[in-house]
Amino acid sequence: MSEFKITVESPESWQRVIKVSVPSAEYDRQYQQRLAAAVRDHKRPGFRKGKTPRSMVEKELGNRLRADTFEGLVPQVYREAVIEHRLFPITEPQLGNLHLENGEDVSFDLTVEVRPEVDVKDYEGLKLTEREVSITDDEVTEVLDRLRDSRAAYEPVERAAKDDDQVVLDLVPLGDDGEPQDERKMNGQRLTLGDSNNLPAFNDALQGVAADQDLDVSVDYPDDYPSEPLQGQAITFRCHVVQVEEKKVPEADDAFAAQLQEGQTLEELRTNVREGLVSEGKKRVAQELDDQVLDALIAGNEVPVPPSMLETWLTSGVQEMRQRAGQMGREVGEADEAEYREAAKPSAERQIKGMFLLEAVRREEKIEVSDDDIAAKVEETAAEHGFDVEKYREFVEQGEEKDRIRHSLLERRTYDFLISRGEVSAAEAADEG
Repeated sequence: MSEFKITVESPESWQRVIKVSVPSAEYDRQYQQRLAAAVRDHKRPGFRKGKTPRSMVEKELGNRLRADTFEGLVPQVYREAVIEHRLFPITEPQLGNLHLENGEDVSFDLTVEVRPEVDVKDYEGLKLTEREVSITDDEVTEVLDRLRDSRAAYEPVERAAKDDDQVVLDLVPLGDDGEPQDERKMNGQRLTLGDSNNLPAFNDALQGVAADQDLDVSVDYPDDYPSEPLQGQAITFRCHVVQVEEKKVPEADDAFAAQLQEGQTLEELRTNVREGLVSEGKKRVAQELDDQVLDALIAGNEVPVPPSMLETWLTSGVQEMRQRAGQMGREVGEADEAEYREAAKPSAERQIKGMFLLEAVRREEKIEVSDDDIAAKVEETAAEHGFDVEKYREFVEQGEEKDRIRHSLLERRTYDFLISRGEVSAAEAADEG
């Protein structure tokens, strides 16, 4: 039988407080064991190893040995509590209310967060709306126009520059003395006039310029400019216009369609574009249904969010934000992080609640995924992406990919089950958005 007295309290559904009492006799027994071991290993001038008087060793090492004894007790008690009370902690235990006095029972609390037990209700008959997918001719034409624009070429023209022209520049910054800094000269710089990504000073100054023209452009860089060395700087550039180029967009005809796929006609291209838009539209509709399911589940069930899970979720988002900012040469300050956390908190809470509720539905309905299901998904994915099936299968078995596939299939089956048991009504395509 255990020498420890352990009780567990639940101040919150996501929190457990393990209250522990260790009889002084048990604590003293473990302390004496450590003291005996210390005596055996002790070396002191004037005594052979292990022959130092016990009282001298205790005087020298007693405080440390008592601390070591307590530190050794904590994992023993924690392990016993987890097993006996069937706990599933998601955080490390936090020590509190420690009472450790000579000759008295030792008592302390260990506080942990656990996954809350969620009993999902009212998950059948969810009211859902499925939007009809309808693609107009104008939407097809818009995609074709973007494709044509992506194949546009620029050709030199002998006229003044205007918006959408590409201006080719040689430019050099001027120093404080007004002299060109030739070592920083940049040749062949291309700028699409009127582009919103340009600095406004260049868009304004280059309107109406022509080839072989020279001009100075003064730029005031904003304080939040992506390149830190330029933030808040005022720099004048001496510019030489090499040439002005006009954008030439190919006509929408069979020749253009054949550029994208050999032998393809314009009508076949339009059909392929329409089919692609329909496919994308169906994916959006499916995602909308999933979102409605999640929102309906959350609205119908109270789900606590463990603070540690929320913190982990938000911290991961902050790390991704910092990484993206670093790739763009920007820094993320404390104010940026605080703003992100505040903005991202509702979404993070929604995702965590949804995760618990979907898991609860799976438990209730015994929704499972077999190894055969995963094997079929592996073959499907390999065929879809042109992977070698055997190599992809080896990849799946070696890492975390198998668990990811299993979770993805479980989640999909859970959504499909809830949608199949829901009350789905049709909505007009115009309701999109």
